[in-house]
Amino acid sequence: MRKFSSVINKLWGRGRVRAGASQLPSLIKALRALVSKSVMREVVVSSTDRRQWGVLAAAWVGVSEREFMQAAAREMRSEYEDRVPVPDLTPLGAGARDFLAQLRRAGCSAVLEGGSIARFIAMDPAEVRAVPGYSGEHPVSVAPWSEIARALDAAERLLAEGEANADLVAARATDDMCGKIVGLLIEEAGRHGSGSVEIVTSEDKTRYQFTAQGGKTGIGSIHPEVVSPLLKHLYRIEGSVQKLSGRDVIVRSMGNSSNFRLSWRDAATETPIPRAALPAPECRRETEGSAQLEGVGQAPKLSAETAGASGSQGKAPVLVIDDNPMFCRVLERLLTKEGFDPCFAANGVEALEKLQASAAFRPRVIICDLHMPLMNGKDLLERLKGDPKLSRIPVVMLTSDEDVEAEVALIKGGAEAFLAKSKDPRILSAQIRKLSRSPLWQEAA
Repeated sequence: MRKFSSVINKLWGRGRVRAGASQLPSLIKALRALVSKSVMREVVVSSTDRRQWGVLAAAWVGVSEREFMQAAAREMRSEYEDRVPVPDLTPLGAGARDFLAQLRRAGCSAVLEGGSIARFIAMDPAEVRAVPGYSGEHPVSVAPWSEIARALDAAERLLAEGEANADLVAARATDDMCGKIVGLLIEEAGRHGSGSVEIVTSEDKTRYQFTAQGGKTGIGSIHPEVVSPLLKHLYRIEGSVQKLSGRDVIVRSMGNSSNFRLSWRDAATETPIPRAALPAPECRRETEGSAQLEGVGQAPKLSAETAGASGSQGKAPVLVIDDNPMFCRVLERLLTKEGFDPCFAANGVEALEKLQASAAFRPRVIICDLHMPLMNGKDLLERLKGDPKLSRIPVVMLTSDEDVEAEVALIKGGAEAFLAKSKDPRILSAQIRKLSRSPLWQEAA
């Protein structure tokens, strides 16, 4: 400790010099000057991860990581930064994820200005040379790894939110396109006096067909480029009533996920089918034939009427709010196996619309992701707990990152549980089963 203090005093008055282009200072040399050989040996033996060496060395000499890295920066004649700004890597486009991984491996962060890298902040400046984009001319300053890691975690969340929003926009654009295609098919069949149109795939070709007045059959082909998104679109809305081309249209699968029938009126009487006479939509259940359609751009759809009906059939309804379709599929399998009736919403806005659309729809438990587009989990929790009609429904918050501060804030905000997605799914299942029998739900009902 005495040697460490003397080094700090010795270095305190030195000026700050940015790393030059020819040679970057090394943390190893700074460690040799700041700690004894025995401490240096213990630090290196304790971890092969250089990013942890500052923390370990600080612990050995009895100071904080910030104090130690500040002294190391002075020894390396580099600028020290106590707070690392969150890098917005979205301007890097498709390469942002790979660049972020490179930054993590090197233990550094980047500061972008106008979409270009302006400088780097590193725990060990020498490691920046391994990062793509470092030209040798970029200034490099020093900061504690814990602070750099915090900034990189926040940058990853920004990327995830941006990707989710982009996926949502793309999914909506695809749905709009498919809706127009379906509308054209309905209009054509309707002009010929038909009350339904079928979309059929055979021998790798997809066509539409309908029976016109007089018993004649109308047949047309569907362009191969739109077949895949169209079938995915029909799969998502299968079993529901859609308002298309001014008609109430019911979409039904004909045995598999490649054949669908769209019906909107009784062709014999020319009388529109009343909405009350249409079958109630059902929550999607994954079937053997649906495997080729996994990975759709948004979570499975749910209507308020659906959830109310499913709960009355003896299975406890559970509302899952998450914008990751594959994670929703995993939860659907798990919850169905455990005897629950899962239904889904892609974000907080959609979930609120479903909860407020029908007083009959009251799920036993709400499972909600923390990071989502349009309305995130924190904002949704605040809205739920502020609504007397919804505040008694138990809420389980999920997140893909370990964030103690977020967990504390959400529990204080009214969440009954906070779980990481990386945990064993059986823990989530047990939590849901416990909460579904909670007096909270009885009061909510």
